[in-house]
Amino acid sequence: MKMFLSIALILMVSSLAIYGIVMVAMPQSYKTQSNRTFTVGVDQLIEELEKGTYKEGETIIDQFCLKNNATITLISKVGKQTFGDTSLTEAVEEDQVGMSKTIGSALKFTDSDEPYTIMIGQKMKVVSQITEVFWRLLPWIMLLIVVISFIGAYICSFIFAKPVLEISRISKRMSEADTTWHCDVSRTDELGVLASSLNTMVQKLNTTMNDLEMANCQLQEDIQKERKQELQRRAFFAAVSHELKTPITILRGQLESMIYKIGDYKDRDKHLPLSLHTVERMENLVKEILTISRLTSDDFRLTRTASNVKQIVQECLTSYQPLASKRNITLHLEILAEPVLEVDKKLLEKAISNIVGNGVFYSPEGENVSAILTDSTLTVENTGIHIPEEKLADVFTPLVRIEESRNQNTGGSGLGLYIVKNILDLHHMKFEIKNSTGGVCFTIWLNHN
Repeated sequence: MKMFLSIALILMVSSLAIYGIVMVAMPQSYKTQSNRTFTVGVDQLIEELEKGTYKEGETIIDQFCLKNNATITLISKVGKQTFGDTSLTEAVEEDQVGMSKTIGSALKFTDSDEPYTIMIGQKMKVVSQITEVFWRLLPWIMLLIVVISFIGAYICSFIFAKPVLEISRISKRMSEADTTWHCDVSRTDELGVLASSLNTMVQKLNTTMNDLEMANCQLQEDIQKERKQELQRRAFFAAVSHELKTPITILRGQLESMIYKIGDYKDRDKHLPLSLHTVERMENLVKEILTISRLTSDDFRLTRTASNVKQIVQECLTSYQPLASKRNITLHLEILAEPVLEVDKKLLEKAISNIVGNGVFYSPEGENVSAILTDSTLTVENTGIHIPEEKLADVFTPLVRIEESRNQNTGGSGLGLYIVKNILDLHHMKFEIKNSTGGVCFTIWLNHN
């Protein structure tokens, strides 16, 4: 509304100013042009009169007065004679109302030597009539100006104000971080360019905000993951402290008892092998802890080489053959393919060894441990035992043992499968452990890089 009234006022003032200028300038311009034409006509008249007789001059003067709305007075020694409108005979050097400046000149006719003075004046009533017409038309012109101004203001408001208001509305939504809009201003002028720029900007802004939102979500996930890892580290070190504290306390008690020859510990030869076994268990636990520490460090990198998976699996089964024979467990190997992968051979061998070792160690005597190798998978299955379904999700948690009594003779340290998980994660290999019909099945999907 403000823009409409402003445009209407500007149009009215401009139109009135133009009308006023025309009303003042047109009569003056007409008078100037008329005087110039009249002066040229007078010169031609005098030149023509001097070429003819007095009688011929009367006819020429009458025609000139009629044509130019002029009054001419011829003055001689005997008197004067006036042609045209006699009301202008009093015109002299000064301008009068409705008159131009009177022109006087001397001339002689060809039939007389008597000199004549000619006084020529012209009515300028038309000038005053033009001004009068302008004043009479002023009310109608003003009404027309008002109507045209309002129509023009409405058109301008529709052409310019509407897109401006649309852009203003869009800008307000932008200030509220709303990017779900599109500026529908289809123009080729500056407003159209501005609307197109706004649309381009909101697309980029929307993309940037989506990227920021995704980055924020990723950051939140990383923070949650870091917090989870921190909690796992704390739980891990707390559990490790407990795992080391117990054998250290046992070993200390055994050694002190043997030193002071308390009770049955006087027989050192009997108890020293038990102490050595405790030390060996502690040594294995420390080695596994160091392995985990190395695998989970930020600067750790895999040393990848082209490795034959078949050879790695065979070596692992061969290394556990003595223990399997001792426990009357049969090892089977079925080779359906010989995949060669870019892997860290020592770490992958460690992972497969832990899986096979768990199968040999946890299977009851007389059972089977089989390994099936294809181009895309390695499956290790041990029979005669199942993992409770509610504990399957915890088997990869460090220091968690399925055997709840935590008897060292019936269970390991609880770090074997945690090490397996870290190694396979570093190789980006998917894996799964589940209960099968005959026992427990561990599957690795080999990642061909």
